[in-house]
Amino acid sequence: MWRKEDVVEQLRKEQGERSLREYASEIGCDPSYLSLVYSGKREPAGKLLDHLDLERKEIKTVTYQKRRWK
Repeated sequence: MWRKEDVVEQLRKEQGERSLREYASEIGCDPSYLSLVYSGKREPAGKLLDHLDLERKEIKTVTYQKRRWK
């Protein structure tokens, strides 16, 4: 299971020495969107996940807490 940070790290690793525009063009996404993903302002989705052969799954955690009686 990958976290968002892992996806961004893998994208940066695959980008290597190429420019952001060049790498985004290879993936087929907009360079401004890739930049927003790198900065944490957008979630990785679509072609970025397809490029890494990943799919998004949300897992919700439910926690319980003991009630305090008055």
